[in-house]
Amino acid sequence: MCVSRLHLVVGSPDAGEVTVEDMDGARHRVSLLAYDGDPPEPGQWLVVHSGFALGQVDAAEARAVAAELASVRGPSPGRRTAADAKQAGDRST
Repeated sequence: MCVSRLHLVVGSPDAGEVTVEDMDGARHRVSLLAYDGDPPEPGQWLVVHSGFALGQVDAAEARAVAAELASVRGPSPGRRTAADAKQAGDRST
């Protein structure tokens, strides 16, 4: 089963792709082919499914998702927390 996940934009868009970091701290290049909106900027959060960015979420929603994941999975080294999501959201505003 495939599940969409939140990713933090860590690079500028280039050639229809952007570098993102997932909630576990792994970096990926994802396609913007299915993304409709202004080009994403570092510090913004994207919903990514199967390597495609589908949309953007605000920092408050990213915090809520990070907190929910932490309550289910527990803390882990390298994994983003609700505080990380808040900090990243504060930088992008």
